Amino acid sequence: MKTFTVLACLVLASLAPSACAGQQTRNNSSNAEADALLRDILDRDQSAGVMATVMRDGEMLWSGAAGYADLEAQIELTTQTRMRIGSVSKPFTAAIVLRLAGREELDLDGDIRNLVPELAAPQQGIITARNIASHTSGIRHYDFNDIMDANNFLYFPSLTDALARTASDPLVSQPGEQFHYSSLAYNVLGVAAERASNQSFGELLTSEIAEPLGLANTIIDHPLNIIENRTRFYTHFPDGVTRNTIWRDSSDFYPSGGILSTAEDLAAFTNAMFAGDLLPPSFRADVMTEAMTNDGAPTGYSFGWQIVRNEAGIIIHYEHGGETNGGYAFVRYTPASGTVVAMVGNTNQAVGEPYFFEGARNALPAIFE
Repeated sequence: MKTFTVLACLVLASLAPSACAGQQTRNNSSNAEADALLRDILDRDQSAGVMATVMRDGEMLWSGAAGYADLEAQIELTTQTRMRIGSVSKPFTAAIVLRLAGREELDLDGDIRNLVPELAAPQQGIITARNIASHTSGIRHYDFNDIMDANNFLYFPSLTDALARTASDPLVSQPGEQFHYSSLAYNVLGVAAERASNQSFGELLTSEIAEPLGLANTIIDHPLNIIENRTRFYTHFPDGVTRNTIWRDSSDFYPSGGILSTAEDLAAFTNAMFAGDLLPPSFRADVMTEAMTNDGAPTGYSFGWQIVRNEAGIIIHYEHGGETNGGYAFVRYTPASGTVVAMVGNTNQAVGEPYFFEGARNALPAIFE
């Protein structure tokens, strides 16, 4: 984008030299502000590293990285370092399912038990892919008061193996009745996608998303594989010390929180989902339309995305955040301007709220408005 701006100004210099110079100055100023914001986030959160990207109408306005991918080896973070994106994995799973549905390989409105019969409580009603994608399935979330439930320490060869731990758990509500955010439900959706396609989730992520969009750094966070440019992961503790994070094996929750990516890949994916041709128009409508409970109550969530409205009730953003051991992520799409903001960090806070999300939601977008 910087190269394009410079070349355009050279070509048009004789026509509007002052305009080109002004535009270049504004670009340089915005880039410097964005770079400074990343350093500010590192200082405030005592984080090891953070990266971010801003894209508009499919063109990258700015991308940067600050800090370290490995504190012990003093390896600097780059825009190509693969980071944990936590629950921002969910929109990827939603996109995979919608692409399968577009080829009629998966039914969005049929009972997910047709593909995942292990699920309990069929007498409470059918659970659809739409229910799961909008968090109205009734499937429970992780219990974060139970460290063994919320932090998997075991390696599972397949998502089916991991599902066996929770498949028979009772539902917390009837399907479609209430909004209950659930990572465990998204893991079920990933199993359904695997069985509908006869591919593993990692293969689906590559064939349905990464390869079509040219996302070179988006893969599953396989705990045993040697993965080039995978960052190390950190947690900042209340005593003021940043340490290596508590071990978390991702093999149980690739679809809900176990994907590695970069800010640039997240921005490209988000733009393709909302404004590109990753999804047919009819299925993009599922992404952009708020889901309702059975009695018509709005959920604040679409097929895989959180919806943000202004005071007049008009949708202004689609976004998703993520937190996991040693990682934060955030991505937002603003339809009015076609702007995508994506940010990823390799350090989470053991206690308290980080500045990371304030920087991603408000400070960074404001720089490029």
